[in-house]
Amino acid sequence: MRVYRSLEEVPPGKRTVAIGNFDGVHVGHQRIISDAVKAAARAGCRSMVITFNPSPLSVIAPAKSPPILTPLNIKTDLIGQLGVNDLLIIPFTKEFSRLPPERFCRLLFGSSLGAIEVIVGSNFRFGFKAEGDIAFLKQFGKKTGMKVRAVPLVTAGGAPISSTRIRNLLAAGGLEEVRGILGRPPSTHGKVVHGDKRGRTLGVRTANIEALMDCIFPGRGVYLADLYIGNDAYACLVNVGHNPTFCATDEEVKQTIRIEAHILDFDRNLYGFNVRVDFLKRLRDEMKFDNPDELVKQIKKDIGAARRYKGFAAQQKKRAGTSAFRI
Repeated sequence: MRVYRSLEEVPPGKRTVAIGNFDGVHVGHQRIISDAVKAAARAGCRSMVITFNPSPLSVIAPAKSPPILTPLNIKTDLIGQLGVNDLLIIPFTKEFSRLPPERFCRLLFGSSLGAIEVIVGSNFRFGFKAEGDIAFLKQFGKKTGMKVRAVPLVTAGGAPISSTRIRNLLAAGGLEEVRGILGRPPSTHGKVVHGDKRGRTLGVRTANIEALMDCIFPGRGVYLADLYIGNDAYACLVNVGHNPTFCATDEEVKQTIRIEAHILDFDRNLYGFNVRVDFLKRLRDEMKFDNPDELVKQIKKDIGAARRYKGFAAQQKKRAGTSAFRI
């Protein structure tokens, strides 16, 4: 897949185009993008996805902008896996946000990318104050000979799939439902940094992950997970939360958020490594213990649960080498 970061970089040609923010690249997004790929194959031309960076809401209304589901490099890889020929990442600026719908259409679809068909979600809006809608896009298409197709929202469990729904499910620990909506495990990414080093004294070493804080990850609790170092996967337990057993005050609890991973049967130094954590199953709530010994007892129970989890330990070697993303 060729990646372009401005319209000026795109060579002339004919293309079918899927356009949207595509945060999460969930199964609804995948349908839109896959339809563009199939349409390109029928027309004998190239397929293209147009997306935006940063997210439009973070520019238009930063205070209302939620954490993103997928960093740009991960989103790029996920889109590439769907067989797309070209990806155009439009820099979303305040100036770009002020384009009226007509100017938006002429800039993107009247350019050298040669859009013969544009495919969007049925809730797609664009242009200044989101004044452009599907009807406007179809009118523009009639004038320029460009076909426009709106794909209905995909539903799951009787409700439409959306990035907002995924965020809410993650916060509530609904990993199984999120996995079905994304078509893959929810994940977070970050660098392994130095922590308090309590794990060594407790006999349970952990990797402290400095996650990308503008990205969403599951709410407080203990999870079974896969931790990826490059292309290699390792079974682990992950605690997301405030480490309340070692916080001196309630205020300190509120101010700290940590992601700590205990990797099963692993004793390497990971400081400075960039890792990805795929969350597989929620084990329990985060708990405050009366003393460190009680905490260690519970961690050992959690490790036992991890080893009993269907396919968790048995598949560890098989998971190695299956990473599909850059980190």
